Amino acid sequence: MSRLDACAEALKSGKAIAPWKKLYLGIDLGTTNIVVVALNENGEPVAASMTSSTEIIRDGVVVDYWRAIKETEKNIEVICSKLGVSLDRLLENSVGASAYPPGISPRTAQVCANVVEALEIPCKGLYEEPVAAARALNMEEGVIVDVGGGTTGIAIFKEGAVTYSADEPTGGTHMTLVISGRMGLSFEEAEEKKRVKANHKFLRPILVPVVEKMATIVKEHLHKASWDFSGDPIYLVGGGADIEGAEEVFSSIVQYPVKLAKHCLLVTPLGIASMLWEEQCEKMVKEDAAHVN
Repeated sequence: MSRLDACAEALKSGKAIAPWKKLYLGIDLGTTNIVVVALNENGEPVAASMTSSTEIIRDGVVVDYWRAIKETEKNIEVICSKLGVSLDRLLENSVGASAYPPGISPRTAQVCANVVEALEIPCKGLYEEPVAAARALNMEEGVIVDVGGGTTGIAIFKEGAVTYSADEPTGGTHMTLVISGRMGLSFEEAEEKKRVKANHKFLRPILVPVVEKMATIVKEHLHKASWDFSGDPIYLVGGGADIEGAEEVFSSIVQYPVKLAKHCLLVTPLGIASMLWEEQCEKMVKEDAAHVN
């Protein structure tokens, strides 16, 4: 089972799916959802949780700091429940990390780390979201398109490093607003309807223009970056990408195969946790070597 499949199982399961002694928490503060993925000391998914972040995060940026803390705390409490441990025990045996969208200031990005620290979880990592997503997908060369609630982000990778990145308005929230306007529903009703996959076929004619706009944004940035269409993958990640027909619309406009990543909503939080785990393991190895010498 892949780690992404294991994360999906961990999200659904009411208990831990692997043993653990120490936890590495990837905390993704998204515009639509806050997702927490917990890995153990072997880098294996143990538990996961997700709650809504509507009106708390806007375009990937925390706009209601207190509610962001409380909503993240709810996820941590769910993790505790799945593990069957007290919050104190989890805090004693955990470190955390978060991520931020491309193009924001260091001070704004630091707010994500502050949310983690406010829960008394040591924040040992703060990463750019596309970099975390690429790590979860083991991508060294290619393009990550992160369709969040408020924005569509794009990052081009070469030899494991970001060579170009951008983030522009238009995301899942815009889809919800279109549904709301066309169907005469409240924003909350439209969001609920959008989240039900069985409705996607019916909603597709309404949503296609929004998806086409996202795809056009990606196409323009690929041309601006003079990206070489030479066989490297383009992956869609993020909750806003999980719309029936999104792959076909993107591929048609970009004129290059675009794939929807499996469990696309879990890609970034898994990447955050994975990068944290790797860095902390490397640090421990270096400290042990220094102690021996």
